[in-house]
Amino acid sequence: MKKKEFLSAGEAAHALGVSVKTIQRWDKAGLLPVIRTATNQRRIPVDAVERIRKTSGQTLRCAIYARVSSAKQELMGNLTRQVERLQQVAKERGYQVVALIAEQASNLNERRHGMKRLFHLIDQQEIDVILIEYPDRLVCFGFGHLEEAFRWKQVRLEVVEPPKAQTLTEELLADLLSIVTVFSGRLPGSRAKQVRHCISQALKDCLKAEAADGTDHENDQTPA
Repeated sequence: MKKKEFLSAGEAAHALGVSVKTIQRWDKAGLLPVIRTATNQRRIPVDAVERIRKTSGQTLRCAIYARVSSAKQELMGNLTRQVERLQQVAKERGYQVVALIAEQASNLNERRHGMKRLFHLIDQQEIDVILIEYPDRLVCFGFGHLEEAFRWKQVRLEVVEPPKAQTLTEELLADLLSIVTVFSGRLPGSRAKQVRHCISQALKDCLKAEAADGTDHENDQTPA
């Protein structure tokens, strides 16, 4: 009888003692060789599953990264609660937390001490997984590039709360609002608040206008 060469996602999950969602997460992170059938179903090579089973006795080393933008958020306990949530997730996933990085800084600040420490851990191959709550905890832009770069170092970047799907317009406006929020932080308190309010209201008005005239639809066609 011919040996089975591929397993379904459910069969692979059962063989490795994990959930199907874990198989899906490994696939998206590029940690598991997966092919797709004509009906877009996952198929995992048997030899890849056997290889993982042989090495699965090792506990994954995890670095937790938590960040808030303002000192006010830190004083309100947001940073502490964020760390606690991430610690709980790490425990549920069976990770060994070897580094806990928590800082108050802008995600546009390229000289963050926490990020430098994270890069050092990756460079020294001291961690296998980085656990964060949202993509913008690490960077405001270019998250996909950062994820790919970490993968080259055999480090998986896991997001506890993936961002909700947005239209191109919503995504652009969210990015613009993020930039304004960060740079307005350099202004005195009352002026910064006023600038953020004005920009936020303007962006909301843009969304309402597009929704009203239907220009937010990607497949709109100009009438003949």
